[in-house]
Amino acid sequence: MPTPHEAILDALMAELETHAADVIQEEELPQVCPANGLINLVPEDPVEAGVSLGTGAREWSRQVGLEVIVKHEDAASRRNAIEDALVQLAGLITGSSLGGTATYLLIGPPERADDIPMAGAVDLRGAVVSVTLFYETSDNPMETLT
Repeated sequence: MPTPHEAILDALMAELETHAADVIQEEELPQVCPANGLINLVPEDPVEAGVSLGTGAREWSRQVGLEVIVKHEDAASRRNAIEDALVQLAGLITGSSLGGTATYLLIGPPERADDIPMAGAVDLRGAVVSVTLFYETSDNPMETLT
């Protein structure tokens, strides 16, 4: 069973599975972008935000970069495709508790990614969306979920 720190990432992956793009969690991008686009989850380390007095619950935040990449031959289609992908992504996670693993999600604005290290980069357009996940654990943050 995963710890709460990994369970929230698993829940985010599951929430994004219905996106039109392929969703992965890798440190490096694949060499070729799939025709339907790609979303790569790049999680940072969890940061302890505090402790709830009385309950002993520990509060955490964790930033996840969502690298969104689309592929089209002409610039107008790429621009429209990245906007559509970003709107769909936000629609999937806005207001979600990720199956009860998150207490709150904060979605940042997309930042354009100009340098995409993939084959055929001239046909690609990308953006990175920063999502901050807020969640709680018991007093033991490495306790596994059952």
